[in-house]
Amino acid sequence: MNQDTPTATKKSRRAAALWGSGAIAAVVLVLGVSGTLSSWTSALITNDNNSAGATAQYLALIETDNTNTCDTTTSPNNTISACSTINKYGGNSTMSPGDTEVVSVTFTNPGTADGNTFSYAPGSCTPSNGTGGIDLCTDGDLTVTVACSTGTSYSALADIAALGQSAAPGSLVTKSWTSAPALGSASATAVTCRFTTTLDSSAPPVDAGSQVAQPITWTLDAV
Repeated sequence: MNQDTPTATKKSRRAAALWGSGAIAAVVLVLGVSGTLSSWTSALITNDNNSAGATAQYLALIETDNTNTCDTTTSPNNTISACSTINKYGGNSTMSPGDTEVVSVTFTNPGTADGNTFSYAPGSCTPSNGTGGIDLCTDGDLTVTVACSTGTSYSALADIAALGQSAAPGSLVTKSWTSAPALGSASATAVTCRFTTTLDSSAPPVDAGSQVAQPITWTLDAV
């Protein structure tokens, strides 16, 4: 049986020690590389310019009869105003044959955008029949004439034909006028509409006590 010599034993121990040192070095190297790779497994982009907001452009509408004023800018949503202080038919419930009530209203746009389409829409006419049972919404004895012009007072020389009409209240229709602009921003321009309500001079006694009520909606659009 061969016996390891003292020299061979020393060589074996040195080789084992060197191999062990190499193994440790390899582990350290792997750990070092793995640690470095971990910093390559994420990427980061920061978007620092993200913003949004509402346009500064808006339409508004003011109506006045020089005594009362209705203004959409005072309403919660800046676009709709319920106006009960201006009676375009005059509010005279005791008209006699031949009587006429004239009411003029002026519209402006205090908003920051031009309004290019101006329109009005008469709503349903509600009659209150008198003792004779006459419906003045449709009878024809009561007529409403609408005439509009540019400017802060009505002028036939600046009449807007597209907005004019004359009929019994129940026969009034929606009218619209488009211009560039119809009502300029910052109240730069104005439109005045004159309402002439007349009880016919030949209206019979059976009309006595009859009345009408009718809403009218005004609209200003950008297009």
